[in-house]
Amino acid sequence: MTALRGVAALGVVLFHIDVCLFYREMGTLLPKTASGLIANGYLWVDLFFILSGYVIHHAYGERLSPGCRWSSAADFYRARFLRIYPLHLILTALLVVAVLIAGALWPALKDGSWVIFFAWSALPSNLLLTHALNQHSYLSWNIVSWSIGAEWWCYAAALIVIPLMARFRRRSGGICIGLGAAVLAGLFFVLGRDTLDITYDFGVVRCLGGFLIGLGLYQVCRVGRPLQARAADGLTLAAVAGLVLIMHFDASDLLAIPLFAILVMSLSASGGRVHRLLAAPVPRYLGRISYSIYLVHGLVFLAFWYAAPALGWRFGTPAEAWLFAAAFLVLTISGAAISYRFIELPAQRLARTAPLAEDVNAGEITVARACLKAAPFRAKGEEPRL
Repeated sequence: MTALRGVAALGVVLFHIDVCLFYREMGTLLPKTASGLIANGYLWVDLFFILSGYVIHHAYGERLSPGCRWSSAADFYRARFLRIYPLHLILTALLVVAVLIAGALWPALKDGSWVIFFAWSALPSNLLLTHALNQHSYLSWNIVSWSIGAEWWCYAAALIVIPLMARFRRRSGGICIGLGAAVLAGLFFVLGRDTLDITYDFGVVRCLGGFLIGLGLYQVCRVGRPLQARAADGLTLAAVAGLVLIMHFDASDLLAIPLFAILVMSLSASGGRVHRLLAAPVPRYLGRISYSIYLVHGLVFLAFWYAAPALGWRFGTPAEAWLFAAAFLVLTISGAAISYRFIELPAQRLARTAPLAEDVNAGEITVARACLKAAPFRAKGEEPRL
């Protein structure tokens, strides 16, 4: 699951690299007439939302069970606030300073997009995390942070849904998944845009649909029969192949959602080869810094967006465009490693008294203890060892 967050983050990064190249007339990573594999990369955000619901239920299911105290809900929101807001606040502040300096030193950078991206009237909504609630008709400031705002308001769903699922355990997972799917399908058809690339206006509804699916998936995986390793590998590879085909051929965005759900469900089963591959150090590290990758790449995108026309960049071959992408990725991952070390980790330490939703080590210990508790020991009185 940790590595899967890294995969999703890099998918969104490649999508925005391609956006920058295409709309600044520098070329494209893949010709859009040939394949939509990268151009449909906005769908990886929906995987983030599903994963978020899954992880939240795993980390907070017991604490948010029926009859929980208000202090548990307060701890939940405190931990989530310290998980997402410090990095968002600091990067937004850095962006404000950069805009003031760049605007004063290089006024030629101020094209039409500058007025939209850096609208001062939109700054309060960015800081209050309300910029995915249909307050504006455009993306603004750190343009990728709309999803963070959407997720913040969807955390309230966990406080309502998780206790209900604990009370009606047997079929509650399937009902929750169906409700989330209905939310996404309703949004898709009511808006009539033929896409799930819905951000600043009804992004919170898009997030809610995926979040509910994730909450339900965890319940299904917990009470259902565990998958065998070979079956999990087969489902994972089938889901990945289906996602590649859907994005390549520009099929309906709604078809990607059940495949994301299958991907999460299959990777929740341990022991398979794909699972072991994703548990390697590099994929796990990319997963751990995935939140930083996601937010930092928004600033890198804006830097290249304005640097490209100012420097007259044009890429005549795909190889040159991919070199641009490599530079973009290096800057993003380097910046993410720094922000994770000096912003994310200190903020998480501040929340040490509250449970952290994505504390990977704590999650692994919890799962190990649960497995050992249920395991039959050979000799009476034999103690489990972690």
